Amino acid sequence: MHRPHQPRFTKGRPVIRIAFHQKLLSYLQAVSLKRSRSDISGCLELLLYRNQFQLLTEGAFYSDGDRYYPAVAVAKHLKEFLPAVKSVLVLGAGLGSIVHVMRARGYDPRCTLVEKDKTVLRWALEILGEGDARKIEPVCRDAESFMAQNERKYDLVFVDVFKGRAVPDFVTTPLFLMQCRDSLSPGGRLALNYIEVDKHEWEKARTVLAGVFPACQVVSKDDNRILITSPSPSPEIPEPPRG
Repeated sequence: MHRPHQPRFTKGRPVIRIAFHQKLLSYLQAVSLKRSRSDISGCLELLLYRNQFQLLTEGAFYSDGDRYYPAVAVAKHLKEFLPAVKSVLVLGAGLGSIVHVMRARGYDPRCTLVEKDKTVLRWALEILGEGDARKIEPVCRDAESFMAQNERKYDLVFVDVFKGRAVPDFVTTPLFLMQCRDSLSPGGRLALNYIEVDKHEWEKARTVLAGVFPACQVVSKDDNRILITSPSPSPEIPEPPRG
């Protein structure tokens, strides 16, 4: 069975401490907490805005604590399902906003966070450290190669993979989507965040998505398109002919 690579920083994780004055100031302006440079993402900055953690890269903002809209939309849409969720796979972990959103609603499932940028993953672990760290499994790896070897099943798979504002091409290929589907436990759900930059490309992607997940719904806000699947209906067994 495939065992994901564990980063070296999984033990003895530091926790980000925010001073009271920083929290107050964050309601007036974004407060810079950390800066770094990554070979993968370029310049990175960790911000606190309105007491929520945000990630600034050269191409986009990511995450927004428990206010991150795609994660909030998923939680609202699946509110009846969340109590049954015991395991979550996050592809494109960012700062772990989906974990914040679920914890804010009283749920603390086991979460596997897959993120190829080790700096971003380290920051996410520092932010999430105040919760039950034993339930967070960090995997420093790109989502495509992780899914190619994954054999585990999850109740919820949340795909939030971006390069800047663009979704990498592999995310909307039938192969990757089928790998995600095969990683769902019975009755499990998939949620995929997509930013519509080009309407034609989105329509193409939606056609592929619907081919793999016929039972799905798209929640839209501004240019966000969040696809959320439903359990596939059981095939009806025809009654035998009478007489």
